[in-house]
Amino acid sequence: MPESGMPVTPQPASETATTALYRAALGPVNVGRYLPVFARFDEAGRSGPSWNWAAALLTLNWLAFRQLWGLALVYVAAVEGLALLVLGLGREWLARPSLLDGGLLGAILVLSCLIPGVYGNAWLHADARRRMTRAVREAKTVREACVALALRASNRRRLLGLGAINGVLAVATIVMYWGLSRWAADQQVLPMVAVPVVVAPAEPSPLAPAETAAVATPPPMESVAEPPPVPPAEPPSLEPAIAAAPAPAPTPAAQEGFAINVGLFADATNAERVHTRLIDAGLPAYIQVVDSSSGQRTRVRVGPFASRALADEAAPRIRALGLDAVVFRQ
Repeated sequence: MPESGMPVTPQPASETATTALYRAALGPVNVGRYLPVFARFDEAGRSGPSWNWAAALLTLNWLAFRQLWGLALVYVAAVEGLALLVLGLGREWLARPSLLDGGLLGAILVLSCLIPGVYGNAWLHADARRRMTRAVREAKTVREACVALALRASNRRRLLGLGAINGVLAVATIVMYWGLSRWAADQQVLPMVAVPVVVAPAEPSPLAPAETAAVATPPPMESVAEPPPVPPAEPPSLEPAIAAAPAPAPTPAAQEGFAINVGLFADATNAERVHTRLIDAGLPAYIQVVDSSSGQRTRVRVGPFASRALADEAAPRIRALGLDAVVFRQ
């Protein structure tokens, strides 16, 4: 029994000191799987590629369980950085379609599983060798070094704790998804409020230049006789001009046919920016204001189209701009 009071599992008489140190550094979970792999690494004189299912499929959990904190931070930063690069900057700069975005994200997912699966054992071997070297340097005997390593090794309590954390995160994700689904369903049934179109009354048409000249300049005198008085021209009546003023044109949302829903925005500035991009691309885009329980939202749509074929033909042009395009019947 060591001085710390912690019992040490008796090792076989034929087990070498290196194997005993590996066993203490790895802890009781799956130690029998890693010992032959580490022995092969030591015989070759270097760590090489070998497959690890836990590191491939549960990478972040495996890194946390084996206390490889530095590698865990690098893994999270690399995966999130590549995903944000594809979804954010890549879509704005290269205007890639959604199908290509999905292919790039799939490639990132495969690499995020393949690289840890191939090199996970090598990472764990290097970390175990580092901790073993420090423990042997600080201890007086190999037995004391094994006790110190076992105190810091991963155990079944840590494994159960990670399982509980994953369960809580899974429940929170399900609840959040359910809440967002309910919110999206409520947004679909809200009535649409069309933006009123104000048409200014038509101004009276100005007098023709010939009539103005006739009123302002008298005809030249050809004889001494006084010319007959010219009656002043009467201004045109305003009634025909007002009656001819066009009636307010109906908004595109009120016309029948097919349209394309591009998005619903909480920030009107973002909606205006998307609307401008669509107009610049030669698409008949328009904006609608929608009242919801969370405040006003701005909807951007394209149309209307006389047939669904015309709407389906315009939808790929919208997706090429990196925007959503859902065809529906008005």
